[in-house]
Amino acid sequence: MPVNAPVEYYKAEEKYKLAKTREEKIACLEEMIRLLPKHHGSERLLRDLRKRLAKLKSQKPIKKGGKQKFVIKKEGAGQVCLLGLTNSGKSTLLKELTNVDVAIADYSYTTTKPEVGMMKYEDVRIQIIEIPSTFDPKSMSIVYGTDLIIFVLDVKKDTEQQKRKLSEILEKRRIKTKRLYVVSKKPIDIEKLKAKIWNNLGIMRIYTKTPGKKPEKKPIIFSKRTTVEDVAKIVHKSFLEHFRFAVVHGKSVKFGREKVGLDHVLKDKDVVEIRA
Repeated sequence: MPVNAPVEYYKAEEKYKLAKTREEKIACLEEMIRLLPKHHGSERLLRDLRKRLAKLKSQKPIKKGGKQKFVIKKEGAGQVCLLGLTNSGKSTLLKELTNVDVAIADYSYTTTKPEVGMMKYEDVRIQIIEIPSTFDPKSMSIVYGTDLIIFVLDVKKDTEQQKRKLSEILEKRRIKTKRLYVVSKKPIDIEKLKAKIWNNLGIMRIYTKTPGKKPEKKPIIFSKRTTVEDVAKIVHKSFLEHFRFAVVHGKSVKFGREKVGLDHVLKDKDVVEIRA
């Protein structure tokens, strides 16, 4: 049975091959495990990935000058890193998106270590990480496995020049993660920005439902281009083996409700009720 992994999985795999540090490899493996479809055809590969991850985590981190690399565990539906030149407004944006208490000052290099907050978007949470403008290797190791990078650009300075400098920093490290641009130090519609971040993550929410009951409150997060078959594999493989049909409620069907087969392509917020 083919693995049928999403394109994001192969991007993470490519990053893993290029990773040079233990922390970068751990971040990439965790991302590969998260993205790999969980079904019978992927069991062997999943075991291998988990074995490699366990081996790396069992190794002691290499210390340089008494300092260890940063490893931040991914949480929520996705992870986003904020990158910008010094005093570009990253800390202010992090606080506005997540309400986390961070140091904000008008002098350079206020942030000396990665700062983390959780952004609430409707019924999901997204991890936002501010990367220090020193762009030191231990902080940049986090960026290799992130889902989206936001360039925070100071509107009071040459934004194109800022883009070029930040792009050069990523290209030097062979980081090709999708990027989003935000111009700081001017009024920002935070709710609109949250929606833009969600849309650029390339993921969606699917809710499962047991016949006769209300849909589950907590959604399952999938990459775009997800089918009923993908959902059945995640919920329980017996559903796939004995599948009859599925009832889908949502934007992907006519009149808001329809009986569909395994190949039906779902949309964000669809509710899937599998009959087996």
